[in-house]
Amino acid sequence: MSWLILALSMGCGAPGSESVRQGAADPSDPSDGGGHTSSATSSTDTGAAPSGTSTTVTSTAPSTTLTSTGPCPAAMVELDEATCIDAYEAALEEQDADGGWSARSPYLTVEGAVVRAVPAAGSPPQGYISGDEAAEACEAAGKRLCTSEEWLAACRGPDDHTWPYGDTWESGACNDDYQGSHPVVDYFGTSHGIWDTAHMNDPGINQQPDSLAAGGAHSRCASDIGAFDLHGNLHEWVADAEGVFRGGFYADAEINGPGCTYVTTAHAPSYHDYSTGFRCCLTL
Repeated sequence: MSWLILALSMGCGAPGSESVRQGAADPSDPSDGGGHTSSATSSTDTGAAPSGTSTTVTSTAPSTTLTSTGPCPAAMVELDEATCIDAYEAALEEQDADGGWSARSPYLTVEGAVVRAVPAAGSPPQGYISGDEAAEACEAAGKRLCTSEEWLAACRGPDDHTWPYGDTWESGACNDDYQGSHPVVDYFGTSHGIWDTAHMNDPGINQQPDSLAAGGAHSRCASDIGAFDLHGNLHEWVADAEGVFRGGFYADAEINGPGCTYVTTAHAPSYHDYSTGFRCCLTL
């Protein structure tokens, strides 16, 4: 189990202890790291499936009707009088040669495709994305990556909650309680020879049962302002030149801090793997 000890010590994408979640790290000092490996998988490649396993890459479009409220566009919520934040983690649309846009599989790396961010309301959000790619996708949608301060304000709300929904962890409220050993280990059936670029970006990892959830599927995982899945489901990149993602993901949402305070600083913005996602903000 040396792989698990290493993963836990780095804040890697491994399930944390299911014991009591309590306390709050200082969100202004993201000094503890989290870790995976770097990544690069072809956007047209289904990835290397484990022996005897068939990998199917699916493409899904948001199935929830998106409406606007107040001054913010559809599927965004008001953070303050000058700022909106996506109510859901982001999915991607890809531009074709004729300039049209269509839904793109959330299980593929970007790898140079021209993409823009759309709210993943009722559909799986985009993993496998770097901080740089996330920033470009937000910009293509006329938005931007959120700052750490904006992200924390949206997650913790005016009462400064530890979790989006309150100050006591609730089982099943968010997608943060993965029951396997580790998503990558469970998918490939081994802990050896899998901690590399190609394996950590295999599209099949987030298609396993009880792994990545559709945006808003955990209805109790909503902050006071109405933003879903800020804790668990996918790590979320924020605008930081040094590389920062927040909130934890479905297999680890406590190693680097409980609830909204979870923060990973171990990777450059060019990094991506199956657990890295994002959402966008908008200045009014």
